[in-house]
Amino acid sequence: MRLFHDIDITIRDIQTSPPSPHRHHYFELLYILDGTGIHTINHNHYQYQKGNLYLLTPDDVHTFETSSPTRCCIIDFTKGLFSKQHHRQADRAEISEFFVSMEYIFHNHQNLKGHIVMNTNELSLADILIMQLINEKEHARIYSGIIIQNIVFLLLNLIARLIQENIAGELKNTGTKNIIHEVTTYIQQNIYQKDLLRIENLAKHFHKTSDHLNRYFKKQTGLTLKAYINRYKLNLVETRLRYSDLTITEIALEMGFTDESHLNKVFKNAFGKTAKAYRKQVID
Repeated sequence: MRLFHDIDITIRDIQTSPPSPHRHHYFELLYILDGTGIHTINHNHYQYQKGNLYLLTPDDVHTFETSSPTRCCIIDFTKGLFSKQHHRQADRAEISEFFVSMEYIFHNHQNLKGHIVMNTNELSLADILIMQLINEKEHARIYSGIIIQNIVFLLLNLIARLIQENIAGELKNTGTKNIIHEVTTYIQQNIYQKDLLRIENLAKHFHKTSDHLNRYFKKQTGLTLKAYINRYKLNLVETRLRYSDLTITEIALEMGFTDESHLNKVFKNAFGKTAKAYRKQVID
C-alpha cells in the first residue's frame, strides 16, 4: 500500500554531545527505547527516560543532551502524506480516517507539553505497538505493510484521545463547560461532512435548539458556530498550502469552497493575503 511507503521508521542512537538544533519537514513520533537525559524542545527543557513518546512538528526545534546512552525509534510522517496521490484516494475509508486523525493531532498538538503523558496501561500498549512496528520494519513478511499502517493508525488514535482528554481536563480545571470542547471536537472530526455540520444538525446532535447552541457557543468562544467551522477549515487550508503539492483549486474543492476565487476571498479576509500569496511566502 502506498501509504506505508510514506512512513519512515528508523532506529537512531543519540550522541552524547548535543547535536545542532533539528527541525522536521512534517511531523514525527519519537519514542525513547533506552537512555536518560534532557530533551530540549523550543527552549523548554524536559527530562526523558525509556518509554517517553514525543510528538514533534515542523515548528519544533529540538536537541538532546544525554546522561546515559540513548536510542530512539523515529516514526516520520513525510510530506508525501499530503500529496495529490493520497488525496485522490480520499474516498477510501482507512485513508480518510488516517488523515482526520493526523489533522486533529496536528492542529491540537500545542496541548502536549513535553512527552505524551500516559497511564500504565497506555504506556504498555504504546511499547508493545512500537516494538512490533520495529519488528515488522526489520523483518518484512507478508502483510507487514498493512500491519505497520494499522499500528501507526492505532498510535495516532491513542494520541488523539489523550489530547482530547487533556483539553477536557484543562477546561474542567478552569471551569469552562465541557460542552464547548465536545462541540469543537465533533466539528474537527467531521469537518468533511458538510451535512453533519449544518447548525440544525449540530444542535440536534447535542440535544439543543439551533439558537440556544449558537448563542451559548458564541458567549463561550466569541465565535458563532459558522465562524468557528470556517476558521478551522482555513487552518486546514493553511496546512495544505504549506505542506502539500495540491493546487489551490484542488484545496478549495476539497475543503468545500466554490472555487479558487471563493477560497482566496475568504482566506484574504482572515489572513490579509490570498492563498496564492501565502503559499509563495512560505515556500520562499
